[in-house]
Amino acid sequence: MALPIEPGVYPIDAMHSQLGFLVTHLGISTIRGTFDRFQGTLSVGASLADTSVSIEAEMNSINTGNSMRDEHVFSGDWLDVATYPAMRFASTRVVEAGDRYTLHGDLTIKATTLPVALDASYNGSGVFPMDGSTHHGFAATGTISRSAFAVSFGVPGVSDDVRLALDLQFIAPRAG
Repeated sequence: MALPIEPGVYPIDAMHSQLGFLVTHLGISTIRGTFDRFQGTLSVGASLADTSVSIEAEMNSINTGNSMRDEHVFSGDWLDVATYPAMRFASTRVVEAGDRYTLHGDLTIKATTLPVALDASYNGSGVFPMDGSTHHGFAATGTISRSAFAVSFGVPGVSDDVRLALDLQFIAPRAG
């Protein structure tokens, strides 16, 4: 089965998308964050086997709503964004899972690349009234272990598990 959209290369609409994450602090509250700067593409082929997603996020664009916390996250204690400025995801396969999909891929944080699987859904399409472009929406969720990526500062005060929550719009290529 293919995705219910035409084959082609679809860039992310970063203005209408969000790369988010959640961790718990002391096991009693949830801290949410986003990446403010990212880019990527959805390459749709004739089948799921020919379909891929790639995303790159700027690590120094993390925004948790607290600038002091964010500055600490950028430091060598956590992400060392001066040395490792980007996080990358490259899918390796897309698998149909009922009315959903499992997006398998390689996630690189710092100098570590590990396989991850995200539960994904196609949310449909719509025409953006400002320019007439067609947008396709997807959501994906999953959980990673940050210590597996050599980001273990503060465990267990800040959870090792990081929940990922991606809401993505991709823009259809223009005909002609």
